[in-house]
Amino acid sequence: MMSHKRSAFAMIEVVMATAIIGGLAVGAMSLVATAAGHKANAANLARGQMLCRSLAEEISTRPVTDWSKGSLNLELDLGILKISGGSGITIRVGTGNRSTFTTIDAYHNYTESPPKDEDGNTLAGYTGWTRTVRLLPVQLSSPNTVSGTETGLRKVEVTASYQGKKVATTTILRSSEWERVQP
Repeated sequence: MMSHKRSAFAMIEVVMATAIIGGLAVGAMSLVATAAGHKANAANLARGQMLCRSLAEEISTRPVTDWSKGSLNLELDLGILKISGGSGITIRVGTGNRSTFTTIDAYHNYTESPPKDEDGNTLAGYTGWTRTVRLLPVQLSSPNTVSGTETGLRKVEVTASYQGKKVATTTILRSSEWERVQP
């Protein structure tokens, strides 16, 4: 009789030990999944920042057109229609080969998905990524405030998104005076 009670007690121990080990395994798997998610987010952040910075650096090599001088060119480049006229600023809206962009103003509303290099070649490994550029004339005394008139100062925002979710943004300021003071 004594041995029967002992085997029943051993069965309860086995069930409890299995439940504890199962709970620990579920907790460990949850930690591994969370760590993997954080690692993927960190990798996407680094890739997004690199995409933003590389395009912002490219844009920063272009001169700023002073809108107060000359007339305005408006160029709609959708591969179908091109409207332009006069001399002065060129504003492009759409996608295409950036190697023809001669001023930073040409990048306004530029969007590409997937990201491309300056010559229009798709960057390998960036499927699902989108880069967009927005240029705003801003006040000289307050660069975070959009100006309704030409100031010669542009705020350039380059945004990288992955699968529709904004991942990174890089902002630079450029002025028409920058070219004048460069050696």
